[in-house]
Amino acid sequence: MRRQYGISMKDFEELLEHQQGGCAICAKPIDVLNRRMNIDHCHETGVVRGILCTGCNTGLGHLGDNIEGLEKALEYLKNPPFAKYANAR
Repeated sequence: MRRQYGISMKDFEELLEHQQGGCAICAKPIDVLNRRMNIDHCHETGVVRGILCTGCNTGLGHLGDNIEGLEKALEYLKNPPFAKYANAR
């Protein structure tokens, strides 16, 4: 962890404690997931942002790992195009 992300095991444990033992996004506890947690980091700067479950970490990646991608997904969920199409009939 130190070589790849610049944090120690103690840093990891303190961060996980700060996150109340779970994923920083969905809050699922690490002991319930039965999977390894992921150290989320900015791919441009390398700065660690938090600890995520695999699902949330993968979701961020699929949405471009940026605010714009997340905002587009949020807008889509709020206003799905098919709902507008179906109401126009």
